[in-house]
Amino acid sequence: MKTKCLLPEPLAMMESTRAIGYSTETAVADILDNSLAAGAENIDIFYMPASNEQNAYVAIIDDGVGMNGDEIDTAMRYGGRSPLEDREKNDLGRFGLGLKTASLSQCDKLTVVSKQGDKLEARCWDMELIRENKTWVIMVLNSRDIKKIPLLEELKEKSSGTMVLWENLDRMQQGENIRNVFNSRMDVVRSHISLVFHRFLSGSDGQKKVHINMNGVPVEPSDPFLMKKSQQLIPPYEVSSKIRVMPIQLPHVSKMTKKDHKLLGITEDLAKNQGFYIYRNRRLIIWGTWFRRMKKSPLSQLARICIDIPSDFDSEWVLDVKKSTATPPPFIISALEELIRNVAEKSKRTWTYRGRKETSDKIQHIWNRRKTRDGGFFYEVNEEHPLVTRFLEKHPGCDHDLKQLLLLTGEMLPLNQLMLDLNNDNVEIENETKITEKQVRSMLDSFVQNMPAGVVTGALKNLKDVEPFHSYLNVLEEYIGDN
Repeated sequence: MKTKCLLPEPLAMMESTRAIGYSTETAVADILDNSLAAGAENIDIFYMPASNEQNAYVAIIDDGVGMNGDEIDTAMRYGGRSPLEDREKNDLGRFGLGLKTASLSQCDKLTVVSKQGDKLEARCWDMELIRENKTWVIMVLNSRDIKKIPLLEELKEKSSGTMVLWENLDRMQQGENIRNVFNSRMDVVRSHISLVFHRFLSGSDGQKKVHINMNGVPVEPSDPFLMKKSQQLIPPYEVSSKIRVMPIQLPHVSKMTKKDHKLLGITEDLAKNQGFYIYRNRRLIIWGTWFRRMKKSPLSQLARICIDIPSDFDSEWVLDVKKSTATPPPFIISALEELIRNVAEKSKRTWTYRGRKETSDKIQHIWNRRKTRDGGFFYEVNEEHPLVTRFLEKHPGCDHDLKQLLLLTGEMLPLNQLMLDLNNDNVEIENETKITEKQVRSMLDSFVQNMPAGVVTGALKNLKDVEPFHSYLNVLEEYIGDN
């Protein structure tokens, strides 16, 4: 048997890996992985869209340990390290491709400058040079070349560190309004970093806090579990000795503020982000999925299961190059089947409990839930609601017509369509959040209109336990004080 060495054609290989599927945010996150693996505690991301005076660039500068000449050569080589190699406990790398594939997915020219002490080393992959030479040729920059690199002073101020510079941003600057598209992408990058690296940014797990700035503005950490408000269902435990599991239930949406929703770090509704949150060495790699073990439902939207895996489990979890998808091994899913059901059931009970409470608490609601003799139930508009009775007082003679309208409204309530919408991941029911303070004030103005002065205060006080005024007691107290 003979053997033959078949080297990949450089241009075909590099152009192919440029199309591996990185978004701008996942590409930046891959570079940050290298900075964190190098022990960086301060990372600055600088970016500038193209202008008449200056070429566009993205630069990521850290204060990690830096690299010498041999180390930077290894870092810039495709497949510099085998995925089968043992790695340091906190290493966030995997395939030895991230620096190159992530960077060149966004730009045509990648420069890496690293500093240790007073020594600077720099290498550059330039796709134009590859196209001309059709070989694996990389530029080794001398001191004169290095001096021309933008933002070099930011790196030189550090005792050690590395700069990753993207230029010729052919993949990032597309579309008609380049500046707006560029800035919009970087806003997405900020949100992504805030979520994916939230443990590093917050200094949780007893680790040092990492500071990441974008154009001088700090990136604040998200909290996808709202730990200060949520319920930790059971203490964290381990599966297969090294995999840590922690089930969490978010508070009911009625107890969440706008700040809480922002802190969650998600751009879509809660239902789409329920499920597993998988962390590899404290870095979030995948979230918002049940791995096909359960259908997402509005009733289970409060359920979260946090799982921590070490880097030496990468092969079992089938981690991809971008570190943005992973598939759990069958034995893990089997071990978590019961937990998935229990967490989902807990979330469902929170919603159904709220429904029962609305029919039995002291709040006077717009809708009444009535049981039938055969054990079913139906909904009807509450004819005794103060807004209804007040309307009849102001418009005598309209009681028959109004009651017919309310009866028709209850009879024609589209329950079947409502159930379909509640179980549709692409539809969000927003009725409960639509009543504004302005609308409540308008209702109160109409309610007290032409009411005898002696009964206004008492009538207003009676609204404290009436929907929707019970949710706006500050406004109600204001009206009571004015009367």
